[in-house]
Amino acid sequence: MIAQDVPAEVRQDPTALYEAAVADRRAGRPARAAEALRAVLRARPDDVDARLQLGLALLDLGRLDEAEAELLRVVEQSPDYVDAHVALARTARRRGDDEAAAARAAEAARLAPDRADVRALLDTTSGPPRWRIDADVSRSRLGGGLSDWTEARISATRAVTDRWTVGGALERTERFDRADLYLEAQASRRLGGGEAWIALGGTPDADHRPELALRAGGAWRLAPAISVTVDGSVARFAAGEVTALQPGLAVDLFDGRVALAARWINVWDESGEREDGYAVSARWALTDRFRLRVDHADAPETSEGLVVDVSSLAVGGEWDLTERVSLRLGVLEEDRGAYDRRAVTVGLGWRFW
Repeated sequence: MIAQDVPAEVRQDPTALYEAAVADRRAGRPARAAEALRAVLRARPDDVDARLQLGLALLDLGRLDEAEAELLRVVEQSPDYVDAHVALARTARRRGDDEAAAARAAEAARLAPDRADVRALLDTTSGPPRWRIDADVSRSRLGGGLSDWTEARISATRAVTDRWTVGGALERTERFDRADLYLEAQASRRLGGGEAWIALGGTPDADHRPELALRAGGAWRLAPAISVTVDGSVARFAAGEVTALQPGLAVDLFDGRVALAARWINVWDESGEREDGYAVSARWALTDRFRLRVDHADAPETSEGLVVDVSSLAVGGEWDLTERVSLRLGVLEEDRGAYDRRAVTVGLGWRFW
């Protein structure tokens, strides 16, 4: 029997409202879909399809606790509902609970071993990919009639244990018609409450990149959603040695859908004089597959071996094309005092075994 508090139009045709809500969710309107699906469920509280769609809409909104509650109710009503197990696996993965995600994926595979999406989910939840390769290319237009800059970077990392990750990077930069090739080795270790990392690199026959550079840093959680960060570096250029120290704070909001961070940037130039500035950033996971990022900095930066004041604004996005491949796109605008710089960056990330 349909409850009396359900609107008349819903009582008359809840199926049409359900179909419209599903269309809204698939079109990227999860909030509107969730509202309509709640109305459908008031009319048909035992409708497991509507409850599943509500869970998916809440997952799209980043409301993980609510999504999980609705999906668990679906499984209670219909234990063999494969799509509910798939959605619960994705919810657990969003939380960073790999064990729970793998268990739900295994159950979905038991129920529907021939479904392609279930096999792909089982592959991605059987354990985190140990290899990651990133490639980025950037082109900059400079003001004042100066020649363009070009930057290309490729890096590879591998998780050798559950705690240790090692990798390397190769970066070619061309500035003012002179090219440098910078090589770097990296290692990081997960700690009980965070992570620490170190990197050593250098440039043979350096022009504008460091002849030798040592970088190190880490992040430690003060609370479930608050982390303190610190990054330090010392680099030897043809013009002298430059040292930097950057303490910071990072905050996660809305179940990790929004991340805010700020850093205090301190640089000691080749003559030992200290300059400082700041950098702030915001990341917003609009959907499970798309993240938007905005960065602003007003701080000293090493350019051609000399420390200069730079004000910058960058906007970028990252799309997960598949479970293992991501596409990045970003634009940057800088005021470097003597000239302006505008840059466009395109990158790809690939995670695999």
